[in-house]
Amino acid sequence: MSQPLRLRFGDLTIDLERYQVLLADRPLMLSYRDYALLAYLASRAGQVVPKRQLLEEGFGRHDPLGLRVVEERIRHLKGVLEREGRFFIEAVGEAGYRFVPQESGPVA
Repeated sequence: MSQPLRLRFGDLTIDLERYQVLLADRPLMLSYRDYALLAYLASRAGQVVPKRQLLEEGFGRHDPLGLRVVEERIRHLKGVLEREGRFFIEAVGEAGYRFVPQESGPVA
């Protein structure tokens, strides 16, 4: 069975074939690293993905900046994606991150 070429979550579309992300039908300008991180998380929606796994599998094993780059890129992605009540990525303590698309932030 082939993998889907597009991941859709509400008004967020990640086109895996064209390396493009659309939010409310508008293309987002993301670096390849940000795109790769988002696609990796979104393809595991609902699962907690450890920071180390994001570093090794999302970015490649030899990133010189280590786990800090994962935290910085997640912060950047949240700033780009999570506007107007949208919520896509949540930190799960020190364990890692989970992609959980919804229209508003997490319930306290």
